Amino acid sequence: MTSEPERGTDESNDVREARLAIAEYVRRTGTPARPDGSTSPEGELDTAASPESAKNSDRIDDRTAEDVARAAWDAVQEATPPPPDPGAGPAEKTDQSPELAERHRRAVAIARGLQQLGYHLDETLLPGPDMAAG
Repeated sequence: MTSEPERGTDESNDVREARLAIAEYVRRTGTPARPDGSTSPEGELDTAASPESAKNSDRIDDRTAEDVARAAWDAVQEATPPPPDPGAGPAEKTDQSPELAERHRRAVAIARGLQQLGYHLDETLLPGPDMAAG
């Protein structure tokens, strides 16, 4: 048994990844969602909403969806090593670490999944070439 609600098998891995990221974000921040589970047109939260309703619903507003995507991309940045010092001479090319590769894959999946769920994300949060390659 899992704590995940039953979902259809037609749900993509990206959508599942986005739902997990939403649940993690809501659990971590206690961000309220609208009690009816819908998003507001202006991206504003309903003032009557509570963290408990967010935990019982898998719908958030577009602004919170952007925060979820931004948190995923921030995790990629945290795992990315700083650029080499230009004064130090030519740097040898290194492969991407497995941790960075996994965080990048997850951030791409979350952004795609949020879009598939109907959230509107700022274009700066969308993956570039990875989006077209998918």
